[in-house]
Amino acid sequence: MLKDVGKVGQRGKVIEVSDGYALNFLIPQGAAEQATPDKIKAFQAREKVENENRAKEQAKLQATVQSMNNQKIEMKARATEKGGLFKAITAGDIVKSIKEQKGVTISSESVELEKPLKQTGEHILKIRAGGAESQITFVIAAA
Repeated sequence: MLKDVGKVGQRGKVIEVSDGYALNFLIPQGAAEQATPDKIKAFQAREKVENENRAKEQAKLQATVQSMNNQKIEMKARATEKGGLFKAITAGDIVKSIKEQKGVTISSESVELEKPLKQTGEHILKIRAGGAESQITFVIAAA
């Protein structure tokens, strides 16, 4: 199987289906190919390389997140005299500020944010990605 197909099989598995189903649906759709010994070996080699690459990316992500621990990120935003922001600060805005100031790229899903930030001041945020966790201080100043 080259792709997951509901009620049939998952990617990477060798399954048996009727000839008609394979020839008329699975193979033309690119969801499967005939399992010859050469193709199985090639698939296993690709899987091994992909797993190694995934492990390297995971380690790199962990190192990146750990390097962010106890960092201070600052951002300026338009605010009222009482400190209320005109525009809420979202995880995407936080990721953008981190990239601009520290040169570190993380996904917005990595930032744990219960709700968008709507006040100036210091906010303690957690970043979780790749099995690692760090805590940053995000400072919002009035512009």
